[in-house]
Amino acid sequence: MFTKAFRVKSNTVIKGSDRRKLRADVSAAFPSLPADDLNELVPNKEELNVVKIYAHKGDAVTLYVLHRNPMFFQLEKQLYPTVYTLWRYPDLLPAFTTWPPVVQKLTGGADLMLPGVVVSSTGLPDVNQGDSCAVNVVSNRAPVAVGTAAVSSREMRTSGMKGKGVNVLHTYMDQLWAFGEKTAPPVIPVTDPAVQAEADMDGGESGEEGTEDLAQESEGQKDSGTAAVESSRQNLQDLSLGEGEKEEETEEVQGEQEDSRSPQGKLSQSAAVTYIHLFLI
Repeated sequence: MFTKAFRVKSNTVIKGSDRRKLRADVSAAFPSLPADDLNELVPNKEELNVVKIYAHKGDAVTLYVLHRNPMFFQLEKQLYPTVYTLWRYPDLLPAFTTWPPVVQKLTGGADLMLPGVVVSSTGLPDVNQGDSCAVNVVSNRAPVAVGTAAVSSREMRTSGMKGKGVNVLHTYMDQLWAFGEKTAPPVIPVTDPAVQAEADMDGGESGEEGTEDLAQESEGQKDSGTAAVESSRQNLQDLSLGEGEKEEETEEVQGEQEDSRSPQGKLSQSAAVTYIHLFLI
């Protein structure tokens, strides 16, 4: 969904009533989230912005941005966490595990197919068709993609793990990720022995060396990335401060935002290739 640059319609500071509604929506969507964590994701006093965008295929999406990072996106009244949120709370969604080379396909816009899923010793996560879920890799529990289950866990097993597993909506290295601070995923140790064995056999990295490489790559993108991306984000913040809670849309602002975000499309493919190379070293 976010493989190509999107168009920003408006960017406003959230109102008090909308903040309370968002907190209730997050609590309902993720009932296992403790109250303290909920308050960190939807704080009472810190500035939280609502950014309304149009994806490249025309889908209307609402972003909730905290500390410059999109934390949630809402599509057709369904609330999803971004990878930035899942890196802080990796167990927020049931997760499917795959191989590092598959991530390149996901960042290019492909869905996760069941033959590419690594089944842990405890089996598949329990999901129904349409449930929100995440995708991680064998060497790291930090999610790299967010989507919905294409079929239920039961249907996955009865199919012999053939066909589509996850309809991917958002990935690390896509334009939604680039809208934030473009940080690399943390290394969250794999706890399942069977999955760890798969990672070891594959030569997957599980130590700090891989983390440092990814962090350096991400930092390099942040420093040497297009000035247009940074300028666009700053323009959006200025727009929010100037408008307050009032939504105002002009053709001039739309044109500037759309033009300034268009270079983001250059980030995804080269960054994804570098990411996979780093995983396989």
